[in-house]
Amino acid sequence: MNPLITPDAAEAVTLTHLPGLGSEEIPLEEAHGRVLASELRADRPLPPYDRVMMDGICFRKADLDEFSSLTIAGDHAAGAPAPDPLAPGYCWEVMTGACLPSDCDTVLPYEQITRQGSNVSFSREAAVQGRFIHEESSDHAPDDILVPSNSLVDSRIAAVAATVGATTLKVLQRPRVAIFTTGDEVVEPATSPAPHQVRQSNAASLRAALAVLGTELIHHQHLPDNPDATTSAVREHLDSDLLLLCGGISKGKYDFVRPVMESLLGAPAFHGVAQRPGKPLAFWPGPPPVFALPGNPMSVQITFHRYVRPFLETLQNLRPVIRTVSLASEVRSDSPFACFLPVNLRQDGATLLADPAPLSNSGDFASAIESDGFIELPADHKVFPQGSLAPFRSWL
Repeated sequence: MNPLITPDAAEAVTLTHLPGLGSEEIPLEEAHGRVLASELRADRPLPPYDRVMMDGICFRKADLDEFSSLTIAGDHAAGAPAPDPLAPGYCWEVMTGACLPSDCDTVLPYEQITRQGSNVSFSREAAVQGRFIHEESSDHAPDDILVPSNSLVDSRIAAVAATVGATTLKVLQRPRVAIFTTGDEVVEPATSPAPHQVRQSNAASLRAALAVLGTELIHHQHLPDNPDATTSAVREHLDSDLLLLCGGISKGKYDFVRPVMESLLGAPAFHGVAQRPGKPLAFWPGPPPVFALPGNPMSVQITFHRYVRPFLETLQNLRPVIRTVSLASEVRSDSPFACFLPVNLRQDGATLLADPAPLSNSGDFASAIESDGFIELPADHKVFPQGSLAPFRSWL
C-alpha cells in the first residue's frame, strides 16, 4: 500500500476523475429516475389563457353600475371555447379551470352569491376585479426554462414534461458498470459451501445498490485468486464507465488486484485510506476509473457508500445527500484512523439522534441490518461526547 490518505482526500481524488456520459432520447413514460441532459422549456404561455380559479359566476364589473343583480346566460365549463360576448346585465355560470371570456373581468365563487332561479345577487364589496383569475402567462412566458438540465426526473418533472408536450426526453446515459469479485473461498449463493468456503454476498449487495443509483450493470464475474485470469477478464471490460473490484487488494500473498491493475492502467491514484473499516481501498483514474474495494462484506458496504456512491451521484449531476446527526451517547475509539460506525436514527424534537450500533468486525455485515446507515468519526479523537455532531450516510 501507499502512504495512507484521509477519507476526504480520497473522495476529492475520485471526484476529479469523472468520465463523461453521453445522452439518449427515451419516452417520457420510461424516464422516471433518469437525469435530464437538456432543459425543459415552456412551449406556450403558462397558463395559456386567463384561467378561472373558482366555481361560480363571471361578468363585467362595469355592469354593476347599471344593474343591482345579474342574470345567468348559461354555463361556461372548463375545456369549452370562449363564449360569445354577454349582453348587458348577464353573467356566466363558470367552472374552475375554464378560460375567462374576453369580455369578463370579475369572478365570484358560489359561496359569495345568492341565486334565485337565473337571477344572482351579491355584495358589491365582494366583486373585486381580477380576483380568482389566474392571468395568462403570469407563471411563465413562452420559452422560459421550467426545468434545468441535470435534474432527476420525478413525478413533478414528468408532469411539467407532459404539460409542454415533451413526450420524449433527452437524458444522460446510465453509467455502465462492471463488477469483479474475487476469492477462491467464495462460492455462488445457490451452492452448498464446504466448511472452508463462504457464499458470495458482495455481488448481490453491489447489484442492489447500483440499481438504486440508476446504473447499468453490464457485467459481473467472480474471479479466482489468479493474476492471469484476473488480467484477461478485466481487460475485456476496459470500455466500461466504471469498474468495481472486490477483494484481493490488501497485502496478502494471493492479493493480485494491484499488480494486475498496474499492468493495465499504471499506478493507482491512491492505495490505502486512514479509515476503519476499509483501509486497503484503492482507486485508479483510468480510463475507466476503478475502485478496488476490500473484500470483507462490511468493508464493501462502507467503502461503496462512502466513495462509490458519491462518485456515481456526482457523475450523473446528482447531489449526494449527507445529513448531520447528534450522538445519542458517548462513543470511545482507540483507532488512529477515521472510524465508520453504523447507527440507528431517532428524532428528538428538532434533533436527529444517532444511537451507535457497533459491529464486532468487518465481516459482521448481518448485524448491520438493524442500522439505518453509518456516521464518520474523525481520526485522532479518543472520546466523542454525547451531542457530538457527525455526518451520516444512509444505506441503499
